[in-house]
Amino acid sequence: MDKVSLDKEIILNATEEVIRRFGPDKANITDVAKLLKVSHAALYRYYNGKTDLWNAVTERWLTSLHAHSNDILKEDNPADIKLFHLLEDFAEAKRRSSVNDPEMFANYIKLAHSSMEVIEKSIEEGIDRIKEIIVQGISEGIFFTESPGQAARTVYFATGVFINPNTFEDPNRKQNIESVINLLIRGLKNPNK
Repeated sequence: MDKVSLDKEIILNATEEVIRRFGPDKANITDVAKLLKVSHAALYRYYNGKTDLWNAVTERWLTSLHAHSNDILKEDNPADIKLFHLLEDFAEAKRRSSVNDPEMFANYIKLAHSSMEVIEKSIEEGIDRIKEIIVQGISEGIFFTESPGQAARTVYFATGVFINPNTFEDPNRKQNIESVINLLIRGLKNPNK
């Protein structure tokens, strides 16, 4: 076999390509090795098997999927507007992915049913982003809560229904998302403002 300079990024790129080509149910680590023209053993120097590699691919995909939320955190907006934008982005990111990158979305769904470690990390990152905005809102006098962490967790799970693929085709989806987000924001608002 040809000598290929491997690193984790090259392996992850190849794995994504294999998943997109064959789909998450048929793609396997042998396909990744063939694409890279290396032996199976070469991949095991970087990842402890298919599960480890697929988890890494999904984690990177989720990070990319939610990259826009980092921009939202930097917006020069009051917390209530920023929170609206963030929650709307959370709801729409996975729907967009299901349309624009269906194989990787299917891989995410498959992983969600078999290995929660990567999914739980992504959930905690989302909750942390919401908490950051809630804390900003408290300092601005817009939001009122004694427990920003618990409020962030509640807000995240209240909007979680919109990442379920069963809601993606709902003709009232956008209106439902906006209604739920507005209700949550009103619930966080300082009653004296």
